[in-house]
Amino acid sequence: MAQLDSLPTEIILHVAQFLNPLAIVNLQLVCKRLLELGRDDALWREQSFLESSFLEHIRRRREILAQPRQSEDSQIRDLARALADGSGLGELRQVKPRKEALDLKALSNEKVRIRANWDPVFPGEKVNWYDEYITRHAPISTSWLQQPRNRESPEREYLEVRGVALYTQPTDVESTFAVAPLDDGSLCLWDINGTRGRKGAIWQRSKPGILSVDPHAQAGPGRRSKMVSTGVTECISIDNFRNRAYVAVQSTLVEIDLETLSTIRLENFPFSITALSKANFPTPLTVGTNLSLHLHDTRSRSPAGKVFGNSEKLDTITGMGPSRRNAGSQMYPGIRKPEPISLSTHLYQPGPLSILHLPLFGDELSGSGEIYVAGRFPSILNYERRTFPKLRGTIHSGARLCSMTSLPYPFSSLEKDLARQGELSMDQVLEAKTRPGKTLIACGEYNSKGSLEMYGLSPYPERKPTSTGTTTGGTLQNSATKNRQTSSSSKLLSVLNHGTQIVISDGGGNLKWMERDGFTEARRWNTADGSVGAPRGIFGTLGDSYMDSGSGDIVIKILENKGELILWTGEKIGLLSFSSKPGFSAESFEHAAKTAEEARLEREERIYSRTMRRALEHQANEVRYVRGLGIGL
Repeated sequence: MAQLDSLPTEIILHVAQFLNPLAIVNLQLVCKRLLELGRDDALWREQSFLESSFLEHIRRRREILAQPRQSEDSQIRDLARALADGSGLGELRQVKPRKEALDLKALSNEKVRIRANWDPVFPGEKVNWYDEYITRHAPISTSWLQQPRNRESPEREYLEVRGVALYTQPTDVESTFAVAPLDDGSLCLWDINGTRGRKGAIWQRSKPGILSVDPHAQAGPGRRSKMVSTGVTECISIDNFRNRAYVAVQSTLVEIDLETLSTIRLENFPFSITALSKANFPTPLTVGTNLSLHLHDTRSRSPAGKVFGNSEKLDTITGMGPSRRNAGSQMYPGIRKPEPISLSTHLYQPGPLSILHLPLFGDELSGSGEIYVAGRFPSILNYERRTFPKLRGTIHSGARLCSMTSLPYPFSSLEKDLARQGELSMDQVLEAKTRPGKTLIACGEYNSKGSLEMYGLSPYPERKPTSTGTTTGGTLQNSATKNRQTSSSSKLLSVLNHGTQIVISDGGGNLKWMERDGFTEARRWNTADGSVGAPRGIFGTLGDSYMDSGSGDIVIKILENKGELILWTGEKIGLLSFSSKPGFSAESFEHAAKTAEEARLEREERIYSRTMRRALEHQANEVRYVRGLGIGL
């Protein structure tokens, strides 16, 4: 061991390059020094590159280009061979392919150039390549959080989860909770990291009905509150700084205190709420309704008589009338500071589904910024908060988009295409990554297929001439790419940045990790029970027949928590982790433990149900195929 400690670090890392990843992991168990060296970023970046689908694509492409041309006329080739043999010049006429004599330095430079074309990291971006390799190649398992039950019903049936957002208390950054409205009008919090109890278990839950538009109504066994409209994905937003949750209930925005689980304020809007932006104090919350867009100032005070309490922790607080303290201010409104005015604008096409806040270029710390709105209309709307409600510009998509995210790095479709083929030089790669700009990522549906779209945002707005001859600031779109061929055969539902990759979910229950070019698929996973990550083969994914079966749950929304993914299916919440076995399941939280025989029967019933579903789907596909061919009417 003493001799091992005396070895230079360079020698140990050089030897480690010849080991497979499993051997490197086992090497970390020897001593603390090898543990530190076994987590070296350069070592695991090289392993990620050598096992990437990008490198496999480059190898196959070069093999195809190196093959002899198949279009040569065989008769002419045979005639030329006969003439050469007859004249005694056969050996001289035989042309053998020449191999270019490249020295080791040139070969090393070529490897560095190819790796630079693949490397997804931008200058200044911090990446832990050990964790990144785990994300790209480790086994995947899904654990389902504890499913809440209806307390008011004798049957205690399971309640559906109507949305999800993540909550981190300012005083305890190590604890993260999943917050979701339930079918009975209550708000539920799950412990995601296991710092307050069992991981995946319900941490706190309010009384039923606090999300009702009538907070004074009493909840009963047969009562259901008016809840989130069907199809609204972004229905809850969390303000971690103020410990507030904002939940969209029909056309009402309900503000909840997460410390007391009580209703603070109700705000009515003219139409049903379809999307909420992320709450980031003191930036106003952007509320999208079916036909309008509003800036809601979360700092505005609740009017007298509109403060409600309906918590498990606190007794119900009745409405308070005007007191002597504020009676004078009501008689003379000018004495106090006026309430913030809610700004709004009308939408000419209905259906915003996703709202994204981005800071202005070079002004990331201020409250001002840009607002991007996407939905059931063909363009992404762009507003600036300082000039709201004036429309700043649009980005034409043509698809129906339902989810958006962003990267603080530039994007160029032409350079991404060249880099995917490994054709950029080192200087071109550096120039493409260091220019100013941001990337807007969106996903949705185009002609019943999935559409993954990436737009480069330039800090220099495009100038467009108007009818009066002057110019005006136009769209911030600098470059665009739209993957409507290989992203998914069904609608894309959610998109999220996950490390150096982009993860998307589709209507078939699939999760796919894409490189930042939007086309290169790194890996995929299906949410069906017992499924495994399908490896990539020469002719595609070996599990394509299973992946396209549509079995399992459909992930509507994806969130990230310390490398793990939070999955919302519309009914329950799951935790996707990179391990060979799930850490828990929804059934493991039940008080009455099942016997081994009951668990076996339930597992067999689940397998039989899944098998019958696939058989019926295949039969339905056959009926649709032969329809109109003279067999059916």
